[in-house]
Amino acid sequence: MAKAKKRAIPRRGNAAKLAEEANIGRETIDWSAVKPEDYRNSVLETLRHYGYFYEKKSYVSWSIEWIKANRPSDLKTFKASEDWRVSATLAGLMKMQMMGAELEQSAIDFISDSLEEILSHGRRNIELKTEVVEEDTTVEVKRKNPAELLKEKTNVIIGDIEGFIDDHLDGVLDAKFSLYTHLKAINAATQSARDIVTHYKEVEQELKELVEDKVDYLVEGYNHLSLSEQKKLYKLISSFVSDGEKYVLSKKATRKPRAKKATPATKQVEKVIYQKESAEYKITSTSPAYIVGATEVYLFNTKTRVIKYLVTNNNDGFIVKGTSIKNYDEELSFKKKLRKPQETIDSINKVTKLRALKALKAVKTAQKPTDGRINADTVILKVNK
Repeated sequence: MAKAKKRAIPRRGNAAKLAEEANIGRETIDWSAVKPEDYRNSVLETLRHYGYFYEKKSYVSWSIEWIKANRPSDLKTFKASEDWRVSATLAGLMKMQMMGAELEQSAIDFISDSLEEILSHGRRNIELKTEVVEEDTTVEVKRKNPAELLKEKTNVIIGDIEGFIDDHLDGVLDAKFSLYTHLKAINAATQSARDIVTHYKEVEQELKELVEDKVDYLVEGYNHLSLSEQKKLYKLISSFVSDGEKYVLSKKATRKPRAKKATPATKQVEKVIYQKESAEYKITSTSPAYIVGATEVYLFNTKTRVIKYLVTNNNDGFIVKGTSIKNYDEELSFKKKLRKPQETIDSINKVTKLRALKALKAVKTAQKPTDGRINADTVILKVNK
């Protein structure tokens, strides 16, 4: 299986481990000796023990042994998936079952559902894997296609993010760390960012069920973390999802127009000076060339926190002269000063054309007439054709 960044686990002497086990819980070895009334508590205590004293390498090893014993035909597919998909709860339940524990039906269902999710990713990875074709004595190695190469890069990024999560759990992650900034720094592909958002939305949902719904096996699986640490982890993962979504929007905004449409538009916007991106608000300007021929545009001044909404009913859309947008409807266009810029910007960026305008009009500040000027503090927030 593909490997993520390893998390350093401090060595423990026998005396120290025994002291910690008194608080964390001991591992049950002989399940036949466990009384029926103590069975459930023994399962939960053993899960806590595994979650605290072991690391990802052990979890993967246990799960592979379980696959060999129970579903050997799925071993190749399981190994084709990534290591970080194996949770401590899944591996712990598998190990207990291998040692003779009779698990409740809910735990058995958890193993089945989690395993199927891992296998689905393994199947997809196998489909993308480089094929070696043998014909007589000639061996032809097919080159990896762009989709395969992108998949590899995405897995590397996710591995790095898992490392950041480990740093957070160890208390060494920079408090100012931003996944948006990290993705910008490595110039991650848009599709990689989408895949990252999809993956961590699942993790976010799991943590939501842990923190808010107190799902039984999740509570035990994360029992090595205090309630405060669980909430902080939930907040971190939610920020990763939000930053990933903002990064996707920023990449979409900076795509260049098609060559056949860009030529006249590029000439019109040659003298336009604008702010290409804002680290403070985590936004990136759309290319000014997109304004030409458009019917709506949102301009945000990062210095004054004033947002301009320009709209036109002209059949040819907007035109640009110098540093100003022309052909806009002076009666329907307006500007407002934002008290909570990030909240309004997020609303405008994530919704449809009609809902974006509705969200802006709902801002409880004065609506004033506007001009079409663009300056060095202006981010071209959104353009609609």
